[in-house]
Amino acid sequence: MTVPPISFDQLVQHHRREILAYLIRVLGNVHDAEDVCQDALIRAYRSFDPVILNSNARAWLYRIATNSALNALKRRRRAAAREVSLAALERIPASVHDFDHRARLRRVALAVDQLPPRQRAALMQRRFHDLSYEEIAVSLNCNATTARAHVYQAIKKLRQAAWE
Repeated sequence: MTVPPISFDQLVQHHRREILAYLIRVLGNVHDAEDVCQDALIRAYRSFDPVILNSNARAWLYRIATNSALNALKRRRRAAAREVSLAALERIPASVHDFDHRARLRRVALAVDQLPPRQRAALMQRRFHDLSYEEIAVSLNCNATTARAHVYQAIKKLRQAAWE
């Protein structure tokens, strides 16, 4: 039984919010993420082929979004231009009074911001979007072993930062 081809509109309706959330995590702010998401969807539209994409359209979209995000990070010279956004830490529940815990969370947030772009992308795809290593590999244009290594190295760096 063959699966009927998916339209581009259906693909976007089904995955846009997920891709945008991923880009927000990778890029660190909503404004840049919306711009990159729009760019990624334009690129996807230009190369859309429903027959070829029926098998793994989600990973294909992640690949385009990841490439667009990596290009955006390069353009703004990530180390100099990015500001650390600790807005998420501001939303820590009031019941958390442990200063050491809050300080550790700040160190981890800073460490996430300093991860190499491919490690950060792999970590976000795995931990927040439940992509398999094979899907991450497609989105990062590498093999599953390399995708797994990116996630491992990112987690290792974050653990190290949490306990420094």
